[in-house]
Amino acid sequence: MQPARLALTVLLACAASGCSSLEDAPWDGRYTPLEERGDWMDSGPLSVCRVLEGADAACGSLESFDLSGCKRRSLEALEREGVYRSELRFDARGTQAARAAPFGGGFKLSSTGVPEQVLGATAVAGVWDARTFLVSSQSPDGLFTFAGCNAVGPRALTGCFSRCRDGVLVESGTFRAERVARFKGEHEVSGGLKLVSERWVDLGMPVDVQVIGEHAYVVSQKREGQRGGLTVFDVSQPEAPVRVARMSLPEDSDWRGATFKGGVLYVASASSGVVVLDISQPSAPVFVRRVPEKPVSVGLVSVDGDRLYAVGTEPSAGTLMFDISTPSEPRLLQHIVSGSRIAENPSSRGPVSYEGRLYVNHLRDGLQVVDARSGGGVQVLGRYTYPYANSRASAVGTFGGRIVAFESSLGVGARLRALDVSEPRNIVKIGEYGLRGVVSPRALELRGSRLYVTYHQEGLRVLDVSNPTQPREVAYFNSFRETDPGRGDALEEGATGLQVPGDGYVYVVDTSRGLLVLTEPP
Repeated sequence: MQPARLALTVLLACAASGCSSLEDAPWDGRYTPLEERGDWMDSGPLSVCRVLEGADAACGSLESFDLSGCKRRSLEALEREGVYRSELRFDARGTQAARAAPFGGGFKLSSTGVPEQVLGATAVAGVWDARTFLVSSQSPDGLFTFAGCNAVGPRALTGCFSRCRDGVLVESGTFRAERVARFKGEHEVSGGLKLVSERWVDLGMPVDVQVIGEHAYVVSQKREGQRGGLTVFDVSQPEAPVRVARMSLPEDSDWRGATFKGGVLYVASASSGVVVLDISQPSAPVFVRRVPEKPVSVGLVSVDGDRLYAVGTEPSAGTLMFDISTPSEPRLLQHIVSGSRIAENPSSRGPVSYEGRLYVNHLRDGLQVVDARSGGGVQVLGRYTYPYANSRASAVGTFGGRIVAFESSLGVGARLRALDVSEPRNIVKIGEYGLRGVVSPRALELRGSRLYVTYHQEGLRVLDVSNPTQPREVAYFNSFRETDPGRGDALEEGATGLQVPGDGYVYVVDTSRGLLVLTEPP
């Protein structure tokens, strides 16, 4: 189209939709491809300190770190409370190269500055005077220690870490940590969202929610000392949900996500495959069966018509496709793909179906576009991957005449990508959105031009993606509070599961707070 005609077309569309300027005009489908650099780039050591291997000092002690190049006076300004998440950069040791991959860690300090957790384990030692910061924890993996070097403002610091086993240094490196309290200037809620109710979940760690009619089904995975399972709430009055059922199966309570058809709920089990539950009476869920016959670890499930898709957490499982024309009797048809390992803590939803294609998130294999309708069987149409890919969630829609997939990773450096998937053999990155690199997005749900994102410690974020080249945040809810009971320092803490069923409410599950019901933004 000629520039003059294109400008006239845009002006007419703008006038019809009521926009006030060309900047507000509907996206016309044009874009400049963005360079793909991956989720993480190794920029070298993250601090100037180092670990003294072979020194006389005890491994993990303050004396085992060379902090001579640090500006330790800067640590006086560091906020000595709350939850810190960190990026870890491993050193080369002996003939081994550094672990060239994004790794995360964390630690938690009480309101009085006393270390409570380090890498999810109870803190066992520490030195935290005005110019010294050293915290450790002991676990079966050994003694892990963070030693601060320089504060980068009041909420961030760099330093060194070590892991010792039986007094011997196993691995070491540098880190950059950042406190994950809400951003300066942010409130609890914005953009028309409003918290109308909150209900605690006492089974494991809540990770997913399915809203079916007037009931919300919250799925929990197990965590130390707690079995996971299913909790059912009557949400006919969203401002006052009532728990009506709670179930957990012996030796099978590590549940990761759910989907449904008719009166049947399909639960992804990390130990047995897909657990089939009869929920025709929501207050009394009934176990029906497990599929397939041979136990397999499943992390993601989704339904498309008469097909149930279950994504395994191991390469041999791949993605399993079941016939559910009889919902309570899933029949295994075939494996769809057999990419790399999906993960032990995947996002809660499985493959996304859109206009006859499946969009499957396959960890380091990235996003795969699959034709499941082909008479010759399932066919992979295209892939999109990137350095340090850890693909976990996607949502798909049409904008400006182009099919756009919103894809996200899980882990250090993870972010949201907008991909033009109109031609699966030539997928192009056209947009991007991300917050703090030490915090990760989790689940996605697209409603019209609004993309809802649970973002762990960043809570719920609502984006206007009418122009997918420029995702724009229009609302948020900060669900994460450092002082919530049971709150830890792990990557997976905070807002996880999500559903926007179209009843005027947004349903979110938080790993500590449980089920949160919010009004949809205008």
